[in-house]
Amino acid sequence: MKILSFSYCYPNQSNPTWGVFVQHRVAAIGKRAEVRVVSPIPWFPLIARSQKDPGPAEDHWCGLTVYRPKFLCTPKVFKSLDGKLYRRWIQPWFDQFVDRFKPDVLDAHFVWPDGVGVAGLARRAKLPYSITLRGKLYPCLEEASQRRQCVDALVHADLVISVDPRMAQVAEDLGVGAERIKVIPNGVEIDRFRIGDRMEARRELGLPLDGRLIVTVAHLGQRKGHHETIAALEKLARDVNLVLVGGPGPLGGDGNNLRQLAASHGVTDRLIIAGKQSHELIPKYYQAADISVLASWREGCPNAVLESLACGTPVVATDVGSVRWMIDDGINGRVVPVRDAEQLRDGIQRVLDDPPPSDRVRSSPVVRSWDAVAEDVLNAWTGVLHRAPMAAVVNPLSNSSRSRLECN
Repeated sequence: MKILSFSYCYPNQSNPTWGVFVQHRVAAIGKRAEVRVVSPIPWFPLIARSQKDPGPAEDHWCGLTVYRPKFLCTPKVFKSLDGKLYRRWIQPWFDQFVDRFKPDVLDAHFVWPDGVGVAGLARRAKLPYSITLRGKLYPCLEEASQRRQCVDALVHADLVISVDPRMAQVAEDLGVGAERIKVIPNGVEIDRFRIGDRMEARRELGLPLDGRLIVTVAHLGQRKGHHETIAALEKLARDVNLVLVGGPGPLGGDGNNLRQLAASHGVTDRLIIAGKQSHELIPKYYQAADISVLASWREGCPNAVLESLACGTPVVATDVGSVRWMIDDGINGRVVPVRDAEQLRDGIQRVLDDPPPSDRVRSSPVVRSWDAVAEDVLNAWTGVLHRAPMAAVVNPLSNSSRSRLECN
């Protein structure tokens, strides 16, 4: 099978951790099929010199060939044109490439702008295409023009992959046939994210050896809920410290405003902003923590939860995306309401008071390898190509126990 995968959100030389979860799925599929990656670069001539260089138009990233054609993307205005401009600008390159590569399927990793753009490319080339639904879907549905374009792309897709059951239901409500929707959550690098020695990890990272640590791995933008986490920290015992791992948010938010917030809550000495860290160091932060927190206002299938669980670190997270299907209350963490600092504090306190064993957290059914995810995706695509009912995909989440492009 030959697969041409599209994702504007993909690692490059100026941002090597951007969309790393897309890279992992594509790389796992690349072990079993012939894959090429197209990561279109948003470009606007008046600010081109100030934009970071993503690298050459064609390169090799972690064993995969990646093409990076530019597409016109106007900053802040006319954002409903992103999908159409995406298709029109890469169409000439695409036509020539398809003649050489002859893909069997086009694989869009986000509904906007990838899915909308790829839908147009697929129709012209008469190729089947799939769209993966992630958290990006929700803001796109709030704007009328984007919503119309996304719905059109989804209802005509040969396959819609949702990383959580909630978005699968949204797709069905929008008119996508249930038989063309498959829930396939993200995976995790289970060999990298594993249980480790807590004190050793703290020493390596220069974190406090005494007391208890909460860690949050997320960019510092407001929608990641850091304001609520800092407010919750104020009402926790003085031996509890909070470590934030992440860089500035795509729509604003940085360490300075969070330090000011911490000062207003009297927890300046208990807040550690570690900044953006390499992907190789992230497991160490989970291993160093007593508990991890993800207080986001919106998510799809947050890999921060999966990675923490794989490290044996329980998670307190807000009820967004697939979180409710990932966390089994009292078994591997707690689920709390969105934007509710008091409930968040209570959830954290409960887990700190009665922490579950690391091996039980690690054994959560949702902790699956990217290889397992790749098998599910390939099974679904095989069904599409054979024009037969798609092979059954087991949903591990069913256990009981606008101004600029974002990567969600």
